[in-house]
Amino acid sequence: MIVIVIPAKGGSTRLPNKNMALLNGRPMIDYSIDDAQASRRAAAVYVSTDSDAIAAHAAKRGVGVIRRPESLGGDVPILDVYRHALANMPDGDKVAVLVGLQPDHPDRTVTVDETIDRLEKDGADRIMSKEPDGTKSGAHYVLSRAFVDTGESRKDVVIVDDCTNIHFQADLDRAAQRLAARKR
Repeated sequence: MIVIVIPAKGGSTRLPNKNMALLNGRPMIDYSIDDAQASRRAAAVYVSTDSDAIAAHAAKRGVGVIRRPESLGGDVPILDVYRHALANMPDGDKVAVLVGLQPDHPDRTVTVDETIDRLEKDGADRIMSKEPDGTKSGAHYVLSRAFVDTGESRKDVVIVDDCTNIHFQADLDRAAQRLAARKR
């Protein structure tokens, strides 16, 4: 079984409440929810959050919600968040692949299904994304269950996704322009 987890904490040090910040009239997290719900391969979509507002919004969008404790709301390794999500979702023990979509990359260009296909084609345990300049973007994490359980990978694959990593208002404005240009 393949599941998607969108890790969306409520706080942000650089852009307050950024996961719910409006982007072209919609909360930024909606773009990751849309990408997740467009997947034909995923059996379920969850948002892992410490925020009441994000939890309510995700539930309204038809996404499962996994409430995480404050200890996982700060600057913690993302693998800890994914492990918590698996331990707290129905049928988490049946998950073979976990796809993590960071909500602060709303204008990703590579689809969820393309990343899953790549994991399977390459026989990898972990797919990670980078921006074209080589910096880590984190727009996509596709992880085998073995990697989630052990933290060890037999094979990693890096993909390039030219998307905006939102840290500041200027990044949000850039993503808004890029998304608007795609709709034309």
